[in-house]
Amino acid sequence: MTKAPRTAEGRSLVLTALVISCAFLMETLDSTILIAALPAVAADFGVAPLRVNLAVTIYLVTLAAMIPASSWLADRFGARRVFLWAIFGFMVTSVGAALSSSLTMLVVMRVLQATAGAMMTPVGRLLLIRAAPKDELANAIAWMSMPVLIGPVLGPMLGGWLVTYASWPWIFLVNLPIGAAALLIVPRILPADAGTERRSFDLRGFLLCAAVLAAAQLLLDQLVHPFLPAWARWGLAALVPLAALGYWRHAARAARPALDLTLWRLRLFRIGFFAGGLSRLGLNAVPFLLQLQLQLGFGWSAARAGTTVFAVAAGALVLKPLMRRVLGWLGFRATLFWNGLLGAVLTGVLALLGPQTPQALLLVVVLAYGVARSLQFNAVNTLLYADVPAERQSASTALGGVGQQVSMALGISVAAILVAQFEAAGLAPPQSAISAAMIVVALLTALSGALFLFSLTAQDGAAVSRRRARPS
Repeated sequence: MTKAPRTAEGRSLVLTALVISCAFLMETLDSTILIAALPAVAADFGVAPLRVNLAVTIYLVTLAAMIPASSWLADRFGARRVFLWAIFGFMVTSVGAALSSSLTMLVVMRVLQATAGAMMTPVGRLLLIRAAPKDELANAIAWMSMPVLIGPVLGPMLGGWLVTYASWPWIFLVNLPIGAAALLIVPRILPADAGTERRSFDLRGFLLCAAVLAAAQLLLDQLVHPFLPAWARWGLAALVPLAALGYWRHAARAARPALDLTLWRLRLFRIGFFAGGLSRLGLNAVPFLLQLQLQLGFGWSAARAGTTVFAVAAGALVLKPLMRRVLGWLGFRATLFWNGLLGAVLTGVLALLGPQTPQALLLVVVLAYGVARSLQFNAVNTLLYADVPAERQSASTALGGVGQQVSMALGISVAAILVAQFEAAGLAPPQSAISAAMIVVALLTALSGALFLFSLTAQDGAAVSRRRARPS
C-alpha cells in the first residue's frame, strides 16, 4: 500500500486536498442544486419557471466575474485567512437565499453567495498548488476535484429529493454542516500564511472583465427567455466587444492586471484553457440536459430523475484509482483525444434513449459517461497548471478559475438555448428537442478532443503525468 504524499510540514497532502475540497463541494453544489427546484420556486414567487433560471446563471457568471479579485485578496491578506472568511460568508449568504421571499431577493442573495464562492475555490486551489510537489500535483488535484465533479450532479439529486419531500429553502441550508466542518478543520490542517504582499488592486480591469461577463450572460439569457427591450439588447451586444477590447488594451499596459492574459503564452496553459474550456462546456451541459429529459421528456419525478443523474458522480469515484495510471500510460494527448471522443459517443447514446429504455441500461450508460467526464476534467485541470512557474501560480489560478466557471455557465446556457430554439423551430415533444440539443453538445465535445489531438505532442506534460518516453 502506497503512503499518502506529505507536504514539507509533514501534513498529508491528500488530507489537505480533501479539506480544501469542502469549499469546492459547497460552491459546486450551489451551482446546480437550484435546477431541480425551479418549478417549486417559481410557484412560490408567482413567476414563470424559466425566469427563475436567472438565479442559476447569475450565480455562475458572478463567480467568474469576482474571481480576479480573489488573487489580489489572497496576496494582500493571506490565502488561508481569505479562504476561512469566504467559507463563513458563503454560509451566511446561503441562509439569506433560503429566507428569500421574492425572485429579486433570491437573485441578490445569489450574487452575494457567488461573491463569497469566488473567494473560496480559486484561493483553495492556490493553497493546494503551493503545497503539492510537481510530481504529486495530478494526484492532489484529482482528490480536490472530486467535489467539482460530484457537486453539479449531486446538486440536482439533493434538490429533487428536498423539493419532493421537504421544501425548496432547504436546498441552500445543506451547505451549513459542510461549512461548519471546514471552519473547524482548516485551521488545524493548513499552515499559517507566510506573509502578505502589498500591491494596488486593478479596479479598472476588474470592472471591464465584470462588464464583459455580465453583458455576455444577459445576452445569452435573452435567447432562452427574453425580458429586456430591444434597445437594451443592442446595448449589451455593443458592450461585450467594446469592454473586451478595452480590457485587452488595459492589460497590455497594467503592471498587475486583474487577469493576466500573458499566461496564454504558456502553451499548455493556453491549450488547457481554450480546448479544455470547450470540453468542459460540452460535458457540463449533459447533466443539465439529462435532468430536463428525465423530468420533462420521460415524465419522471424530480427525486427519481436526480437519483439517476447522480450516477454521473459515481463515475468520479470509479475513476479515482485509475487516474494516474491512465495518464502515465497514455499521456495527456492520447487521453484527452480518445476520452473526448468517448464522452461524445456516450452523449449521443443518451440522446437516443427513451422512456421505454430499461433503467438498468440507462444507469450503465450514465455511469460510463461519468467516468469519461471525470477523466477529462481531471486531465484538463492538471494540464492547465503543468507548465506554470511558481511565481505565476496565483495569477494562473485566477485566470484558470474564470475559464472554468465561464465554461460551466456556458454549458448550461448553451444547453438551454438549444432546447428553446429547437422547440421554437417546432421540434416536439420536449423529448425530441432535448435529444437534438444533446446531439449538438456531443459534436462540441468531439471537437474539443480533436483540438487536443492537433495541439498537443505525445510528451507534453510528461513530468506531471509521469509518462515515460516510449521507444520509436
